[in-house]
Amino acid sequence: MSRLNPLGLVVLLLLGIATPLHRTAAQAVHCPLRDSTASWAQVGRAWSNETNLRWSNDSLRRVLLALRDQDQAVRADVGAHVSDTLYGRQMKSTDSVISTHMAVILDRFGLPTRSMVGAAGADAAMLIVQHSWPLQERVLALAKGMPLGEISLQSMALLEDRVLVHQGKAQRFGTQFTLGSDGLARFEAVSDTTSLDARRATAGMPPLAQYVCLMEAAGMHIDHGSLPPTSRP
Repeated sequence: MSRLNPLGLVVLLLLGIATPLHRTAAQAVHCPLRDSTASWAQVGRAWSNETNLRWSNDSLRRVLLALRDQDQAVRADVGAHVSDTLYGRQMKSTDSVISTHMAVILDRFGLPTRSMVGAAGADAAMLIVQHSWPLQERVLALAKGMPLGEISLQSMALLEDRVLVHQGKAQRFGTQFTLGSDGLARFEAVSDTTSLDARRATAGMPPLAQYVCLMEAAGMHIDHGSLPPTSRP
C-alpha cells in the first residue's frame, strides 16, 4: 500500500493552493459551506494574512515559491493517475530533485520562517518537505523549536502526523490516510479521538468530517468504516 499525501491531494484546498483531481459526475460530493467565523478558519486566516508583513529574504521566498510550483505541477492530475506506476516514478524523480534543493536551503538558511520569507514562503518550504521523507524528521524538530507564529500550525500538524505514521505510531491530528489496492483510502489510527476536532481547530483545520467531505469532493474514495464513529458522514 502507498501513503496518501493530504497536502498534495486536498489540504492544499485549505491552504488556498488547489490541486485539481479527476472525478466523474457520479462522484460529485457537495460539502457544507465553509464557516469563516469558525475558530479553525480564523487561525488559518490570521496565519496567511501578509498585509503589512515584511520579510527579510525576498529572493529566497521567490525560490521557494518556484519550487512549490514545480511540486504542484507534477501533481496537477494526480487523481487520475493514482495507480499509474510510471506517473508515480516521475513524481518521485521530481520530488527528489526538489528535495535536494530544499536540503541546500536548510543547510544555508535554516528553516524558512514567516519573518524570513513570509507566510507563503514558509508554507512553500513545509509543503516541499511533506513530499521528502529524508527531511521530515529534521524539519519537524526545527519547526517545533521555532517561536510561535513563525511556522504554520497546520503545516506542523500535517508534518507531525506524517512522521508519526511513518514511524508506525498513531497520528495526533487525523490528517493521514492509506490508499489500499482496492482504491479505498483508510484512516490511520489516531492517538485520541475524544478531543480530535479540538486539536484540529487549534491547528487551523476543520473538523474531521468536513475534511473527509473535502477529500471525497476532490475525487478520493474513503472507507467510512475506518473513521472514528463521530466523524462518519
